[in-house]
Amino acid sequence: MAVLNYWLILILTFIGAAYLFVVLSMAFKERTFVSSLTILLVIIFIITYVFRPELITKYALSGAHLRAGEGYTLITYMFLHANVAHIFLNSLGLLFFGYHVEKEVGGAPMLVIFFTTGLIAGGVFVLTSPINAMVVGASGAIFGLMAYLTLIRPFKISPMPFLIPMPVSLAAAIYTIIAIPLYMNGQMGLIAHNAHLGGMLGGALMAFGMNKQQALKGLVIVVLLAVIVFVVPKIIAI
Repeated sequence: MAVLNYWLILILTFIGAAYLFVVLSMAFKERTFVSSLTILLVIIFIITYVFRPELITKYALSGAHLRAGEGYTLITYMFLHANVAHIFLNSLGLLFFGYHVEKEVGGAPMLVIFFTTGLIAGGVFVLTSPINAMVVGASGAIFGLMAYLTLIRPFKISPMPFLIPMPVSLAAAIYTIIAIPLYMNGQMGLIAHNAHLGGMLGGALMAFGMNKQQALKGLVIVVLLAVIVFVVPKIIAI
């Protein structure tokens, strides 16, 4: 049984990676807004990480920076990344979710969702973290795009963030169930789950603001899936 599960996960992961590659290729082939944004993030990463690493700390977001009057860090932190793995994973997530959101609403509205949810994610991070804690990266905004897509198109198949293809509503429900306890127990490590959850809140608010009726249907589906994912294993274990 263990061997069968191993091969099943391996096959699903391969399918998810192949699907992700197709979407990324389409994003660049169609010259989407999100592909240009991703290229910009990569260029900024190369400049800051290789040539000017001190800029990463200077323009990161923290409560201390905001208290010092550096409100611009609510924007700049989204364009900075800590290491190669950070920019790589965020680029994949941004291209995937950004591409599908852009197909739904257009390039300019997708950017509005990205920056709005990034601001909300940053605000939640500052309000729920020690004053000197710093955060960088576009992941809060990316989770905002994920949440928006979740409520508008809950059955869209997504290989992100787990690489195994599943409905994006299920992926969002599973991530939320995992992330909330980690944050509440202080087990975040180097991952700013509070910023991710803040981004998801922002994405949900944007979905309700732009398409209330569809977002409400999507929310019902997410809640039902969350209950199933959380409750069913406990029932089986009894």
